[in-house]
Amino acid sequence: MFIVYEAPSITYNVLMKRKLHSKTIRISSLYESQIVEMFKLFEIFYENVSFDRFKQDLLAKTRVIIMLDNQKRIQGFSTLLDFDFPHHGRNYRILYSGDTIIAPDYWGTSALTMEFLKNMIILKAQYPTRPVWWFLISKGYKTYLLLANNFLNYYPRYDKETPEEHRSLIEGLSQKLYPGKFNPRTGVIEFRENEHEHLKDSIAEITEELKEKYPKIKFFSEKNPDWKKGNELACVGEVDPLLGIVHPLKLVKKLLKPKKKS
Repeated sequence: MFIVYEAPSITYNVLMKRKLHSKTIRISSLYESQIVEMFKLFEIFYENVSFDRFKQDLLAKTRVIIMLDNQKRIQGFSTLLDFDFPHHGRNYRILYSGDTIIAPDYWGTSALTMEFLKNMIILKAQYPTRPVWWFLISKGYKTYLLLANNFLNYYPRYDKETPEEHRSLIEGLSQKLYPGKFNPRTGVIEFRENEHEHLKDSIAEITEELKEKYPKIKFFSEKNPDWKKGNELACVGEVDPLLGIVHPLKLVKKLLKPKKKS
């Protein structure tokens, strides 16, 4: 589940002062003190959290992106796991991302997104002739937008029906990683009460204004109406080499956009 928020009011100069350094390391390289540091960030956003459950989920991954400030303190992270997945006669390579957090003081930075995209492009370069897809589960609309706003080919989406091949890919991956939790009728991974962490009430609230203005947010809220309970919308996005171009261009466009006069 991604928690990566944009903060439009933060200026370019402020972002430079708050610059973070991102790097990808193996989970086995983490110190116990770093795991505790990561959990403390996790607690900022979620209710019903457990350190043991957090650590168990972390150790099930193979790599982690960590974001460090100038004092080498962890201010953000994202866990990663990639694996082979036979599907419809083809051998897919899947990148699955687990818990992802950025400390509130650093909302608006792009270091984590760029490092994550770099991992995707490297993975695609390693498997150039095979389909490489990102498997994402989302219990917050901002997580879903990370997929919907940056990927050319992704599902589910508001403007196109999910093809059978990709619907069954979503179901197969959900059943593999969350056996017995996936509802094929809704496309949502559903949890019993207190079985799974959920976002705090103040995080990523979906207002009527947001739904009216942004069809992707409206779509997410309709597809996963119980997101507040911790239910996760299961999604996939095709890893394309163009990802390394699309997002940087968006950042440049954002920086060059004229500021509105107050």
